[in-house]
Amino acid sequence: MISLRYHVVTIVAVFLALAVGLLAGSAFVEPELVDQLRQQTDNLRGDLRERDRELAEARTELGASDTFAEAVAPSLTVGRLVGTPVIIVTQTGVEDEVLPQVQSALANAGALIVTTVLATDEIVSEDPTTQEELALILGEPTIPAEDLPLRTAEALAERLSPNGASVIGTDLLAELLSAGFLAPIGAGPSEATLAEVGAAGQVVIVLSGGRGEEAVLPPEEFAVPLVESLADLGVPVAAGESLLSDYDFVSIVRSDGVDGTVTVDDLDRSMGGAALILGLEQLLATGEGGAYGVKDGAEPLPTAP
Repeated sequence: MISLRYHVVTIVAVFLALAVGLLAGSAFVEPELVDQLRQQTDNLRGDLRERDRELAEARTELGASDTFAEAVAPSLTVGRLVGTPVIIVTQTGVEDEVLPQVQSALANAGALIVTTVLATDEIVSEDPTTQEELALILGEPTIPAEDLPLRTAEALAERLSPNGASVIGTDLLAELLSAGFLAPIGAGPSEATLAEVGAAGQVVIVLSGGRGEEAVLPPEEFAVPLVESLADLGVPVAAGESLLSDYDFVSIVRSDGVDGTVTVDDLDRSMGGAALILGLEQLLATGEGGAYGVKDGAEPLPTAP
């Protein structure tokens, strides 16, 4: 039987042979090549130090900009949406900074948040029982499972519009909340609040995007058609995401050319909140939307009326 000591000795011998081979080979490498490799290494190290310096400067400038924006933005938007009722629809995966920024901006503008709901990943559940339940809520028991997110978005948009609010009968919004396809944020809508949802003049803000792994409920399957359906129904609507969102949401809405929609691509920052308020004010006054933020197709900030 071959002992463990034999194996250890063999392995050590192999590594020693490799080391000797490397040392022997290096003796035949041209000195010019060695000098060239050393120079390239030094150049790369210098480039890395320069990038680190530029990154540090950029972070300092960004921090200063954020501080300035936090001080200035509220004065630009204070009282601009007094009494305007707002519905917020967000979804699983949206960064924690986005919703508080939106709520703070709306409060400063004097808007009234009627309710905030979260679209959950249950909308794209692969469980047949869950799919059947959602199909029944939508009143389409034979709908294919792959069409459920789109149809849910369209039905929810209808419920959030004045036409949907006036329908007498089972409340789609209440059923979606009860079944867990939507989840209340905060206290959640009461029976009285549900009666207010969809009243004329309400604004709907849809938040999506996120970071990290691929979204379970992709924006293009639910949030984008929700925004487009609301716009088609004449409901004033805004679409927002964070500055560093990994998922396309706002860019899709912009590329689809949805009229009468406000889009903001940096809603995790104070200036994004200010852009949202000023954009909504313009939308309500003129019917014209706008694209705001720092990403492709965006203007930095709408002009204050």
